[in-house]
Amino acid sequence: MLRKLCFHKFVNKNVRTKCVRLHTAADVRQSSRQKAWLLAKERYKQHEHVYYSSVLEMGADPSFSVPEVASLPEDWMDDYEFYRGALDEADNKQGTPDPKVPASKVPCSGCGAHLHCSSESVPGYIPSEIFRGRTKEELKTIVCKRCHFLHHYNIALDVEVAPSTYVDTISRIQDKFALAIVVVDLLDFPSSIWPGMQHVLGTKRPVFLVGNKVDLLPRDSNTYLQHVKTSLQREFIKRGGGDGMNIKNVSLISAKTGYGVEELITQLHKNWAYKGDVYLLGCTNVGKSSLFNILLNSDYCRPEASDLVRKATTCPWPGTTLKLLRFPILRPSNDRIYMRYKRLVAERGERAAIEQMRRQEARKTGAASAAQPASPVGRTFDRRDDLSDAFAMASGTRPITTLNERREDYKEARWVYDTPGVMNPDQLTPLLTPEELTKLQPATMIRPRAFRLRPQMSLLLGGLARLDLLEISSSFKKQFDWLKVFVFSSAHLPVLIADTQEAENVYKRYLGKPLLGVPMAGKEDLDTRLKRWPVLQCKDCEIVVKNKDESEGRLNCDITLSSAGWMGLLLPGHSECRLRVWTPDATGIYKREPALIPLADRLVGKHIRNSLAYNTTKPFVFKK
Repeated sequence: MLRKLCFHKFVNKNVRTKCVRLHTAADVRQSSRQKAWLLAKERYKQHEHVYYSSVLEMGADPSFSVPEVASLPEDWMDDYEFYRGALDEADNKQGTPDPKVPASKVPCSGCGAHLHCSSESVPGYIPSEIFRGRTKEELKTIVCKRCHFLHHYNIALDVEVAPSTYVDTISRIQDKFALAIVVVDLLDFPSSIWPGMQHVLGTKRPVFLVGNKVDLLPRDSNTYLQHVKTSLQREFIKRGGGDGMNIKNVSLISAKTGYGVEELITQLHKNWAYKGDVYLLGCTNVGKSSLFNILLNSDYCRPEASDLVRKATTCPWPGTTLKLLRFPILRPSNDRIYMRYKRLVAERGERAAIEQMRRQEARKTGAASAAQPASPVGRTFDRRDDLSDAFAMASGTRPITTLNERREDYKEARWVYDTPGVMNPDQLTPLLTPEELTKLQPATMIRPRAFRLRPQMSLLLGGLARLDLLEISSSFKKQFDWLKVFVFSSAHLPVLIADTQEAENVYKRYLGKPLLGVPMAGKEDLDTRLKRWPVLQCKDCEIVVKNKDESEGRLNCDITLSSAGWMGLLLPGHSECRLRVWTPDATGIYKREPALIPLADRLVGKHIRNSLAYNTTKPFVFKK
């Protein structure tokens, strides 16, 4: 009996000890969750009516700081070989204009504007200390001050160019038998589709539609490129192209990584051959000059011209190209096409091996640069064979440094023209500084950011856009009280979620500060810039999105936000929602159906506890 009693005491003691341990462990688990919740609550204690901020979640310092403004280097004119230097320390080292000296007819090899020294605000300006006394041949080797600063210092100088100048320059194509390559920014369409394109091109002119920056689009399926191509053509016809346009080919390329460029050249040889000139057309900042440069060093350009025609100036600042730039096209004879075909076939195995290595690296490391589609653009015909004597420094021989377009060889030549960009009223780029444009342009493949948005919540994308969820309803018995929103934009553009009733006050409070990011201080004082900043305005009517299907997982539509990016919406089955969307002066707001990346839900992780956000995942690797 005593043994039995002692055994029961021992068992009860063990049970009590075990219960205490379990209870303590539960307290620890509960306290860690509670601690995380209190930490999240403390994070927004000083930010009233703010439910989420990507800046605060990253632990960044929300205090306001003014970025340093790039100053003009004093010795920049020393880069020009024709500048003899300042004679006196008191001389103006920035150079001086001289309106008395007549302008030249020599175009800047970077932007195409005629070189002169009359006024700094007019395109093509170089200081009189460099311009005065130069011969025509010497001027052909000089770039203007604006292109020089863009290339060497990444600083954009303001010049006065009337918007009508762009349209007048490209209107010359109306009277010519030529092919039009219309370039569209895949991150900003339909806002990068010029609505007056059909009036300039007409209905009979052959058109190549090219979607640029495909390397920055996330890959949500193995057939995503075909869906993107179909969406591009549909939006081009709907917004600006018209049903009557003669579209011969639709291509997706990356002028940065070279992806799709070889295929584009093949289609040009096949569908256009050597019938006439080729014009690169499109809105500002879509990548026309980048495409011009990559074609200049490909099989589409005559080999001897690649080293003599200077590359076009490229930068994030819109309207870099001010006049027409051109290079001669290599005639695609049967022999040359066959030689090029053999080169592409020989390189096919090597390209496939490189692509497989990139995919493995992307899956293993999650490196966005490895996930981007890329393809080198090679040359079949060696330019050195045609220039064996051109650069010879024998006695009495001067090296050839510029292309002589009056030579007998070029009388019947066909040319590729890089044209100025047309400013679409839907684009926000004129409001932004070069530093802001650089931040808004993703450097690597976009990783979509997903959020849960409840009714009467507003999502602010920097200081450029705002989306209000007014109401969400469902015909099912199970009611859904939140909408899943996917943000496709640069990771440098902050996301902030606030109470809709106080969204306007929250926007005013944080405009010009890190929680919204853009706008920021530039060359002018921040207060001055904020006074000139246009207020956010919404579209006249609310946007209604419906999901009549039972199937879930596919985004229902996109809401485009001009240069800021776009938002994809994922509704539950048999539900609908009402939205209100705001941008500066209500520009660039469109409802795009179907969504460009319809399976974006594969590209995000799990919902973050105590947050409205979801985890981001590795690019290129999606959940099937």
